[in-house]
Amino acid sequence: MLLRCLTALCLLLPVQAYANLDVHPMRIHVDAGKAAGVRVHSQSALPQYIRATVKRVLHPGTEREHEVDEAAGEAAAVAVMPSRFALAAGGSRLVRVIALDPVEQETALRVYFEAVPPLEEADAAEAPGAASATIGVSLVWGVLVNVLPPQGRAALEVQGDTLRNLGSLRLGVLKVEQCVAGDCQVHPVERSVYPGDQLPLPFQPRADARVNVYYRLSRDGYREHQQSLRPEPADNVAPVTDSPDLHEEAA
Repeated sequence: MLLRCLTALCLLLPVQAYANLDVHPMRIHVDAGKAAGVRVHSQSALPQYIRATVKRVLHPGTEREHEVDEAAGEAAAVAVMPSRFALAAGGSRLVRVIALDPVEQETALRVYFEAVPPLEEADAAEAPGAASATIGVSLVWGVLVNVLPPQGRAALEVQGDTLRNLGSLRLGVLKVEQCVAGDCQVHPVERSVYPGDQLPLPFQPRADARVNVYYRLSRDGYREHQQSLRPEPADNVAPVTDSPDLHEEAA
């Protein structure tokens, strides 16, 4: 009975939406020492106050993926400017994401944009004895940011039934095919493999096969690359022995 009464009361309270936003693009890459832009558009008839926060993505593209607060100050990988701003009704604002110190491997972060109450309203709400019958609704937009190393390289190895990323760039693997005597079987993948991570293949490569990996790089947009590899035994952790024969082609 109490729950029904509380539900009815909430339905009678005015709802104030702070989140009528549109953010584009939802994924960007930033080269060392450079900046990329994100456009924040207002879809509201009222002014809004926008706050940007940065999270670091750990183990991206895997089941262990999670986020932690990005370090502040000199230890931060990127700076967001401005990180807090007012947005007029129907207006837009260009926000710059700037890469700071160079990274050794491609690093994934998310920049979250959300509408928040203005400072004076927040202070008033926290004042002793303050009460409000307004329900705030805030949608959060998370932009994926890939920070690229100065001298990135793509290097792959097939070891047993596992594809390993030995390079310093993220591989957006599209498909993998196994070719034996000119007969190729294609296996769609559609997975990101970050430096140091690995991807289980949907098949067990034959010892006499060539495994062709088709992938995209963050810096190249929709341009498609290919590397052709010979599978290594599962107990062999050495790099690919025929690496001089590897080739990379743009589709």
